[in-house]
Amino acid sequence: MTTRHGKVRWRLRRSGKKDVMLPGEPHTAEFDEAYQNAVLGRPAPVVQMPGSASPRSLKAAYRLLKKTDEWLALDDKSSTRYQQTIERILSMPAGGKMMLGDGPVEDLKRSHVKSILSAFRDTPHMERIVLICLRKLIMVAIDEEWIEVDPTYKMTRNPQTDGHKAWPLEIMAKYEARWEVGTRQRTAYALALWLGNRVSDITRLRWDHQTTKHIAADGEIHTVDGFEFVQFKGRKRGKKLFLPMTPMLDRELAPLSRDTETVLVSSRGGAYTDGSLSTRMADWCRDAGIEPGYTMHGLRKALGVKLAEADASTRQLMEILGHKNIAYAELYSREASQTRLAVKAMEKVTKIEEARSSRKFRS
Repeated sequence: MTTRHGKVRWRLRRSGKKDVMLPGEPHTAEFDEAYQNAVLGRPAPVVQMPGSASPRSLKAAYRLLKKTDEWLALDDKSSTRYQQTIERILSMPAGGKMMLGDGPVEDLKRSHVKSILSAFRDTPHMERIVLICLRKLIMVAIDEEWIEVDPTYKMTRNPQTDGHKAWPLEIMAKYEARWEVGTRQRTAYALALWLGNRVSDITRLRWDHQTTKHIAADGEIHTVDGFEFVQFKGRKRGKKLFLPMTPMLDRELAPLSRDTETVLVSSRGGAYTDGSLSTRMADWCRDAGIEPGYTMHGLRKALGVKLAEADASTRQLMEILGHKNIAYAELYSREASQTRLAVKAMEKVTKIEEARSSRKFRS
């Protein structure tokens, strides 16, 4: 037969049997083998096409994972990171010409998982992400009933890190001395510090988010101005927050025009992207003579420290910073309590030692 593209293809037709397409040209090894298989009723050999996935393999689990609600709800940054990591895992050698992604999930043992993780031991954060990605693939396999046991059960990889540095008072003073109130550099700083917002919320904060609430407290009705918005978390719906307008933030925003859509406006007159704002903050800190390492998220952390030092409860910390995990909020409280208790304890020791020294000199 001749296709519509002018290509000649050969087909074996037999009465009462299904037609069989024959590859190649007559009298070639490929053609003759396919012809003999068809005549004798032998199944044609299965050819693994590039990019295809073997049944119940890690690669097949990955294909199913990308169709799940969990995956579709990821923001672009997370999905890209997980995709790159999973594809790197699947392409790892597994003996011969086989790659890890070609093997059945049921053959993946705990020892294999440890071996995979060991390849990333020099970068603890990457090792943790690899474990997260493997677990996602395994959960798909369990959900599909390909396996019953999770080989990553109770495995943890939690690298020790101090995370983003909270801005101390001297660094804040340095930044404020360089950038005046009313500049975009100062506005970005003030929004991060006095609202405790993530970068993704700062770039999207609009003037129409500003509202007034009437709140009953201590037997009285209080009128409170602030911003009300839903946290941005990619495709997932974040938590709805109302954050009061403190006098500190009110002074910072007072010179700004209300004719723009977003509170923070770039030099081009539009909103910043999350990535560009983080990059610009690094530039602004450098221009202020501040050493690298102080970030927008560090200002959010600085507010957490201030709240904890003011004896804010764990619940209050969670509501202001938008944390769902109580462990994050408790971290601020513990650090502030440790500092406060240590100072008070050493003040007592100092007072005792000074009294002892004064008695010694008198004698």
